Amino acid sequence: MTKICKKFCITLATMVLLGTSFTGIETVNAATGNQGYAAYRDGVFFGFDWHAGLWDEPSTAYAFPILHAPGPGSVLKWDSYENFLDGNTFTGTFKPNTDPSSSARDLFVAMGRNLRTENISYNLVYQVYYSTDDASTYVKYDEISSMRCDGVIEYIYEWYSNRVYGDDTYWDVTKNSFWGRDHHSGTAVTPKKQVNYLTALP
Repeated sequence: MTKICKKFCITLATMVLLGTSFTGIETVNAATGNQGYAAYRDGVFFGFDWHAGLWDEPSTAYAFPILHAPGPGSVLKWDSYENFLDGNTFTGTFKPNTDPSSSARDLFVAMGRNLRTENISYNLVYQVYYSTDDASTYVKYDEISSMRCDGVIEYIYEWYSNRVYGDDTYWDVTKNSFWGRDHHSGTAVTPKKQVNYLTALP
């Protein structure tokens, strides 16, 4: 019986290790609090729009709870809640309409942490920018050259098939497509508009 249990444990451990190496996704502990949800604040473009980030930690009690693309001249990074607000007003925490489980939110956080390691620069126009010639059929996190703040949310959620913005043809921002990339650009979608495709948390 002990031998059978040991074989099972070894097999299970191997599967976990292989699964991690195949996906290339950093693993995290079970998501709690706000982890994996989207955070928003106002104060962009003379108050007409918002700024977005991903809760990397459960709450503001942590030193760097937010992952975001701060703006021109910056790269995607962890930041303090105060820096995320930048003197503006928090406008809410939102989740995909699919109501993701804790394990799904683990994946959101893990993907965000992988994006952070790539020093991805800010893009004012496109949610997610990449070379349509060089990127995979579904654009991997290390194939992205620049992102907008709402693109961080869009990419992470849609990588795991949680539809946010877009029509039936081009909604998936992770799918390599010239027209799809263009569909997620300009003022067609902005952080303030993006929340209309998400569910607000109380």
